[in-house]
Amino acid sequence: MYERVLVIDDSQDIRDFLVENILRPKGFEVLTASDGLMGLELAIAKEPDLMITDQQMPGLTGLQVLQKLRERNIDIPAILITGEGSEDTAVRAFRLGIKDYIIKPIDADELSESVDKALRENRLQKERDQLVEQLMESNAQLQRRAQELNVLYGVGKSVSSSLDLEEVLQRVVEAAVYVVGAEEGSLMLLDEERGELYIRASKNLDTKARSMRKRVTDSLAGKVLQTKRAIAIGADSQWKRTHTALLVNSLIYVPLILQNKPIGVLGVTNQVKNSSFDSNDTRALSALGGYATIAINNANMFHGLARERTVLSEVVEQIEDAVIVVDEDFRLLVLNAAARALFTMPADNVIGRPIMDLISHVDVVRMVAEPSAADSNGRVEQDLAIGGGLYRARVTLVEGGSRFVTLGRVF
Repeated sequence: MYERVLVIDDSQDIRDFLVENILRPKGFEVLTASDGLMGLELAIAKEPDLMITDQQMPGLTGLQVLQKLRERNIDIPAILITGEGSEDTAVRAFRLGIKDYIIKPIDADELSESVDKALRENRLQKERDQLVEQLMESNAQLQRRAQELNVLYGVGKSVSSSLDLEEVLQRVVEAAVYVVGAEEGSLMLLDEERGELYIRASKNLDTKARSMRKRVTDSLAGKVLQTKRAIAIGADSQWKRTHTALLVNSLIYVPLILQNKPIGVLGVTNQVKNSSFDSNDTRALSALGGYATIAINNANMFHGLARERTVLSEVVEQIEDAVIVVDEDFRLLVLNAAARALFTMPADNVIGRPIMDLISHVDVVRMVAEPSAADSNGRVEQDLAIGGGLYRARVTLVEGGSRFVTLGRVF
């Protein structure tokens, strides 16, 4: 692209001389103006790379043109030509930022050198400004990535430390909106029976949007679920009207995949902002979607174990033999009704306490704490007299240091 030079001079002869003998031979694109006002308008409209202006002109002088440009915060390198040798004019000109000051009669070599120098400095200035802008942009991107990592780290800690599924999923959605600078966020799970996606957690959605369900076979979120691939769209995308129930300017949807099975979609949308998301946003959202999947898996496992433990507790509670389980520190984990009755222990506030504080029978405590003569399977058996009856006590060592104890009445 050619550099553009604006010549402002009321003399046709000087304009022709500058254009034909100095500027066009150097390959510049040249604009000319015959007075200061016309030159000011051209400078504002065309933003030349260099301006050569005469000082004494009708309407506006060269210095007045420079002053009015400065008032508009327009910085165009300039060379001032004058027939006066006034030091006052020179001082005022340099204060307005001119690159050089040429006194008539014009020396072609002097002006040519001045033009080259001014444009060379201008190029260097532009390159420096571009480098500074690129550096600032890089720093901003690094700061944003650091903020994203901090948020992802925080959500990761929540997932690993919390079994409250609602809390974790809500944090995932809030983090998604924050990290990518979105207006809204949602986490949808699959209702397999109805073939629909429903909102499980959301940020900034209105009541209507939160209650909306999306058909898997006829929605953009459903397409993400079926293909297991993320989708990002912008303001000009054909998808936004045909596959979303709400009109949006941009969005990202990423699939939630548990054990290779798609279970839902994490999404962010902009309805007002006319801006698109980038690949970094999609990557961050995918990471958050992974955390959500882990949280769902952890919750499913926890609730499954809780159900199994409830069933087991109910079964143990009905066993006629006394059943006691302690951990490696001999703290009580399980105690059924028969054991409570045998050792006259209350039903409450005993779990977690050392067995030595709850059972006074020395032989029972000794068998639990220091089982001797255990067989190859880690079991020891002994008949003990307890409360006027004879009981067969069996202690089984469990991997990790726990003990499983049963006491069945012999007669």
